[in-house]
Amino acid sequence: MKKVMFLQINSHSFGGIWEVNHTLGEEFIKRGYSVSMLAIRQNHPGVCEKVSSDFKINTINEITEWKVVHKKEVILSIKNGPVCFAKTFIRYFSDKRKLKNDYMKMKKFISKEKPDFIIASHYQTLPGIPKDFLSRTIHVQHASFKFIDTDKANINTLKKYNNSLFCLMWLCNSIMNNAKKRGFLKNRYIYNPLRFEVETKADVCKNKKIVVVTRISAEKRLDLMINIVNSVFQDSRFKDWSFEIYGNGSFSAESKAIIDNSNQIFYKGITDNPKEILMNSSINLNTSLYEGFSLSIIEALACGLPIIAFNFGDAASEQIINGKTGYVIDDDDIEKFTDTLKLVMSDMDELEKLSLNAFRFAHRFYVKEIADKWEELFKEIEASR
Repeated sequence: MKKVMFLQINSHSFGGIWEVNHTLGEEFIKRGYSVSMLAIRQNHPGVCEKVSSDFKINTINEITEWKVVHKKEVILSIKNGPVCFAKTFIRYFSDKRKLKNDYMKMKKFISKEKPDFIIASHYQTLPGIPKDFLSRTIHVQHASFKFIDTDKANINTLKKYNNSLFCLMWLCNSIMNNAKKRGFLKNRYIYNPLRFEVETKADVCKNKKIVVVTRISAEKRLDLMINIVNSVFQDSRFKDWSFEIYGNGSFSAESKAIIDNSNQIFYKGITDNPKEILMNSSINLNTSLYEGFSLSIIEALACGLPIIAFNFGDAASEQIINGKTGYVIDDDDIEKFTDTLKLVMSDMDELEKLSLNAFRFAHRFYVKEIADKWEELFKEIEASR
């Protein structure tokens, strides 16, 4: 039985990377692989309840929190006085020592387990891989290259390990091409998989509901989205429409006031059943500054929801076919975004056409299709040994 090992910095970590690895891992298990995940630290208890008993999760350090002081923080602490500098300096070397010890334990663990294929999801895990296992390692970058290129530590690590790894894995063709231009040559791309399948699409014309399922954070720009939708709802044509927000986080005072005073905009909190919510909705919005590869978009497409989004980066044109499965709006063109949303809400023929296209387009993201591509890569790794 071939062994697949995922590497993450945290074994109990909520978010897209976990969902991708979990979805792929469960599919690999169905195909006869032995699947495990090895993490450096453990931060958020509870996620393991979602994992099947065949998906083995191991953690190197279950005590220390994943929080590493960087050199830049040490330098910046100088301006806060000698006491602050001394404390930061001590923490820096303490964190470095603990992490070095964790990496040593990782190498011993991997050498003992002897995985056939390693999928490393964070660049911080690469120093923990034994040298003779790097050639069977695929390192996945879960962000846009524009964002990665601003992270000096990330770029330097990729440069260090690029020649030793089997390949760098990017989330779409556009990101991969940008990586090539930056000098990285051992590149591949495979889209993220959907965690569910849908037999029939949502009745978007009947539902009359705008929805967003996301993490509520600064880069998602929910304040901007709420303002846009609130302005659209001032039009009497849309008095029977609603807007539901699902996610974890806090809103600005302005957004909270809009939600509290509206009878059409609702914050619903966290959900563990996005499929049900999307199947009862009509349109999905995205106002993010950047996305690596949005899981919320492909889940909405799978349910037949057209997407209206600002151009969030490399993957936008590969996740949304402009004019067919939704619309990609030039960033910060709020007027265009608003007008496009009004157009789709008011034209049922257009809404239904976009919905059907979205539903059909999403099949390329089904986990069976994505896992096939991963298995082709596994065969290449075996042939290269």
